[in-house]
Amino acid sequence: MATRWIDFTALKHQVSVKEVLARYGLMTGLHEKKPGRLVGPCPIHGGKNGTSFNVDTEKNVFHCFSECGGGNVLDLVMKIEKCSIREAGEKLADWFDLKFERSRRPGNLKPPKDVAQPATPTPSPPPRQTDGSGPNPPLERALKDLNPDHPYLVTRGLTIPTIKTFEIGYCTRGLMRGRIAIPIHDQHGTLVAYAGRAVDNDLATKAGKYRLPEGFKKSFVLFNLHRAKEHADRGLIVVEGFFDCFRIHQAGYPQVVALTGSSLSDAQEQLLLTHTDRLTLMFDGDDAGTKCVREFYARLRRRLYLREIHLEPGEQPDALSEDRIGELLS
Repeated sequence: MATRWIDFTALKHQVSVKEVLARYGLMTGLHEKKPGRLVGPCPIHGGKNGTSFNVDTEKNVFHCFSECGGGNVLDLVMKIEKCSIREAGEKLADWFDLKFERSRRPGNLKPPKDVAQPATPTPSPPPRQTDGSGPNPPLERALKDLNPDHPYLVTRGLTIPTIKTFEIGYCTRGLMRGRIAIPIHDQHGTLVAYAGRAVDNDLATKAGKYRLPEGFKKSFVLFNLHRAKEHADRGLIVVEGFFDCFRIHQAGYPQVVALTGSSLSDAQEQLLLTHTDRLTLMFDGDDAGTKCVREFYARLRRRLYLREIHLEPGEQPDALSEDRIGELLS
């Protein structure tokens, strides 16, 4: 039997925390402290403190300051029922007779038939702001004259369509001189930085394998999310590095994002929770990759469906053949 698809983002906006509390008969001890704010003892763990539980009806969130923490309407059901996010979503959909439609077929991580074509074009970025707002303000201009034909890209197994999709190339001047320049966009598609991958071992030894601009906060970005989110109804695939992302995308899986590291930041966690209900974790077959998997399960196992792709010791996604990638992700 096919699994019913739940639009978790839509659900969080269609059902209120107040309605769910009323459904459980847990509104009795709460009172309106001021417009838009309910206060009372926590009905989840049965607390006695008369001000420990707060509901912001405008933002549609709750918080228990004693034991339970807080969250949205899905988190509330998960804490009360001690269930998964999918079970909470299905319960709410049944209670409030919600039906969700999607433009693409649900299902597994197999790529659609047309993904074998050159990769999805980058959406046009919104008008760039120049006020410096946000953790990573937009770049005023993109790098020019990058060489997409550098032999290093061929040795890494990248095809011309992949190189064009990600707009990468060898840089001969400036901060990224002697490196493959990799554009980094925020979730909206706005260019916020370039990463530079050294192609020469001497440069990598002296100045580091990767270079990022001073002040850039990579923990606020999931690489390739602005493209991958268009396919997030099939779940997102999470990898560690840029070239892991390139190769997985090239194999026909455009729903791939990269942490650009081996740990999950709070901002990245929120981006994932906002854009999908399930993740496939495909990290390097080493201690850092194993640790990253454990971190994901510790933080997200009750909020998202998680699937781990186990790689043998020493295996890395960017070195796998497309057949091997397809075998692992099928």
